[in-house]
Amino acid sequence: MDTYIIDSNCKYYGLDTKILMENAGRGVATEIEKRFGNRSKIAVFCGVGNNGGDGFVASRYLSKNNQVTVYLIGDPSNIKQGAALSNWCLLKNLKIEKIIIRDSKDIDKIRSDFEIYVDAIFGVGAHGTLRQPYNAVINKLNELNGIKVSIDVASPNLISNVVISLHCPKKDSTALVDIGIPNEFDYFTGPGYVNKLNYRANDSHKGDNGRVLVIGGSKEYHGAPIYASLAASYISDLVYIASPKGTAKIIKSSSPDFIVFPTEKNHFILEDVDYLKTISEKTDSILLGVGMGRDQETVETMVELLKSVSDRKIIIDADGLFAIKENLEVLKNNNVCITPHQNEYKQLFGEPLTEENISINAKKYGISIVCKGAVDLISDGYKVMKNFTGNAGMTTGGTGDILSGLIAAFANKGTILDAACAGTFLNGITGDITAEEMGMNFRSSDMIPRIPKALKFCENY
Repeated sequence: MDTYIIDSNCKYYGLDTKILMENAGRGVATEIEKRFGNRSKIAVFCGVGNNGGDGFVASRYLSKNNQVTVYLIGDPSNIKQGAALSNWCLLKNLKIEKIIIRDSKDIDKIRSDFEIYVDAIFGVGAHGTLRQPYNAVINKLNELNGIKVSIDVASPNLISNVVISLHCPKKDSTALVDIGIPNEFDYFTGPGYVNKLNYRANDSHKGDNGRVLVIGGSKEYHGAPIYASLAASYISDLVYIASPKGTAKIIKSSSPDFIVFPTEKNHFILEDVDYLKTISEKTDSILLGVGMGRDQETVETMVELLKSVSDRKIIIDADGLFAIKENLEVLKNNNVCITPHQNEYKQLFGEPLTEENISINAKKYGISIVCKGAVDLISDGYKVMKNFTGNAGMTTGGTGDILSGLIAAFANKGTILDAACAGTFLNGITGDITAEEMGMNFRSSDMIPRIPKALKFCENY
């Protein structure tokens, strides 16, 4: 699991970052001394985030038997994380040389007389092109002789000899340190999934954060695609909706945020397949089935669409599940997530829901499955994740549409399994915030405007 995700989730479940950082730094120091002995000259290069915090702790332990110098890359005032800041302050009172590199002019402060250079600059926190002075520091380190050791993952472009991963192996890992995270936490959803997939680069432009196509709606059901699309609109830049012409009018009038494509008839027909496929090419993910109805022509249209579209991220919910019931093989064409409740699961696969069964079926069809319940189960066929958020007030109609819209939006930014974990957790937290403010008697329309509050809640972790 991504270190960023697990760190955030641990904090949510009550395992303090300070404890993890202490365990990580101590473990890294032990691994370095086990490999290279002590009485070494060691330079530890630290960023201002939690990976830097791991470096501060490692420096403290290494300084007992080695000559240690800490290089801080950046201004100390930018160390915002509480655990990292505490460990930086601890170093102030110790006899460890501390050198600050604020900009590229300070690169000459990096000496070449160390035997070991420890990289605690970024960890998994690097995004986009490296700014200065980070790029200059890494180029300088690559020029120097001596052993390069990276904590968790190597910083971008750094040529490391040893990568000491934390908790679970990462890219190019040569050693693994147990930092005390319970095994169960690898199988829980949490705010880390939301925060990772809700990231927006400062230099991003319209569309860079995702384009979702919602295919659904019918004469009887116009609310479902509206709920799903409103939920998706908080996360993705653009939301397209394809719906039968009568329903499309209602949907278009419900929000100016939607780009609506009406079909010719009042339900989907086979002649719509090419039209829907053309619209889908504008988007990154497709949500299929919300409020679609079960007209036989509609069912045939959705099956043909799934056959004609390939290599796309597709979320299938509600009436879309009815459409594929006899055609599960078509799921193998795409990167699909289905979102049944327990009865729908049994109707699809002809067996009761168990952790073993959901994993077997996800693997058999190469899909991810989100099964909604008191505890949501999520599987990609290789592991089964559990989500504990949500409450009894969410039995009201429409909460499943909100969930599928969130998953479709998050799918634009990561794997479909991560999107399923993020969407399921966020949907439940939104419901919990709504219940806290209104009690258990609320509507799905009450949840929609509270999605931003739920996103802010996740940011606290």
